[in-house]
Amino acid sequence: MSAAGLVAALRRVSVLADLPEEDLAWLATQGQEARYTQGEVVNRQGEPADMMLIFLEGAAEARREEDGLLGTRYVARAGEPSEVSGKLPYSRLTSFPSTSRAVEPTWLLRVPERVFPELLSRLPVLGQRLVAVMSDRIRDASQGDSVRERLLALGRLSAGLAHELNNPAAAGRRAAAGLRSALHDLRSAGEELHALCLDPAARGVLTALERRVAGDPRPHPTLSSLERGDREDELAGWLDGRSVPGAWDLAPVLVEAGVEPGDLDALAGRVPEIALTASVRHLGATLAVDALTREVEDSAGRISDLVGAIKEHTHQDRAPRAPTDVRRGLDSTLTLLGHKLRRGVRVEREDDPDLPLIEANAGELNQVWTNLIDNAVDAMNGRGRLLVRAVRSGGSLLVEIVDDGPGIPEGVRAHIFEPFFTTKPVGVGSGLGLDISRRIVRGHGGDLNVTSRPGETRFQVRLPLG
Repeated sequence: MSAAGLVAALRRVSVLADLPEEDLAWLATQGQEARYTQGEVVNRQGEPADMMLIFLEGAAEARREEDGLLGTRYVARAGEPSEVSGKLPYSRLTSFPSTSRAVEPTWLLRVPERVFPELLSRLPVLGQRLVAVMSDRIRDASQGDSVRERLLALGRLSAGLAHELNNPAAAGRRAAAGLRSALHDLRSAGEELHALCLDPAARGVLTALERRVAGDPRPHPTLSSLERGDREDELAGWLDGRSVPGAWDLAPVLVEAGVEPGDLDALAGRVPEIALTASVRHLGATLAVDALTREVEDSAGRISDLVGAIKEHTHQDRAPRAPTDVRRGLDSTLTLLGHKLRRGVRVEREDDPDLPLIEANAGELNQVWTNLIDNAVDAMNGRGRLLVRAVRSGGSLLVEIVDDGPGIPEGVRAHIFEPFFTTKPVGVGSGLGLDISRRIVRGHGGDLNVTSRPGETRFQVRLPLG
């Protein structure tokens, strides 16, 4: 391209449009033209960021390669505010955070960093404009990083939530299938008793035993595996000795319900021998129906609790800022992270019973609790003591997340709140969680700090009460 043509193209760039001809001509001589076909790499992630890129035609799309579909996407395009990209004056960027590829035939001018001092001296007005461009880019990038971190956190929660929901759903399904079989056995035993014309007194004894055992609200004594095995052998022997079919299938159901050999002796003393088998089958089926119904209720209740925790955690249908119970947010976060906590984490809670509500965006605070608790569990390698406190402290509400892991080395601690700093492997940690958490807390007028030593890492979130 001729010098005149390049100057004309530079004049179409908004931040350069009103510069004198000689200044544009000077800028044209300082840079190097580059042209790219669609799909061609403009710059690669990790390469030194030592060029300002001025897009004259076309566009390039930047993505962080390791993040796949969740990677931050940025498009620099001629004729739009993003037409000046790359390393800008005053920027601390040292390497490109993503790989850019041309999305169409693209023409740009690459201005090396070494000419920035002369550029700022010769064109001070352009320096001011480029600072504004950089500020806008930082704001947009921060918003994009925040969304990206939320999506990554949502992905982690979704994986755990799928596991959490699958367990009670599978248990409920198994219980429902067993309930169908137990109801069939109950119907069959009832028909047999009816055919045997069991007298009212004997039926009353059977009904009383069923009501007493199935309706007893008191918890049965916990049996060890050995004790349970002995009880089952004893009852199975009793049933086997009286030629009751399926004795070894019935015995566990009876033991689980707390039936003793004396209960069966009393039943056998009042029920005709010909009706004993049907009576015991009816008893076993009644107890099985009761136990399976409770299991279905428990499974459905667990699913309902999880759905409630999700709604509380995301705060659906709530105003951005509203009276917020921080303890409920902590509860919902612990519920949703239950799949990680149950592997070997002992959770301890300390809450002030009269902790007041605060004006806050509950969904944003729940993102903070998720980041801090998830990091604590990872630091302990999934095993240890986790203390979660929510108390008054002077004029603040203090939330502390404390783990007994190995601690954070001093050299690492100085950088943990920096964007993109992470000690986790690529693809596991984004390095944005703590940076975003601190910005959320500061946006609520509070602060987030950490102290650490071997055996105790303590993150403290202070939020204003009034």
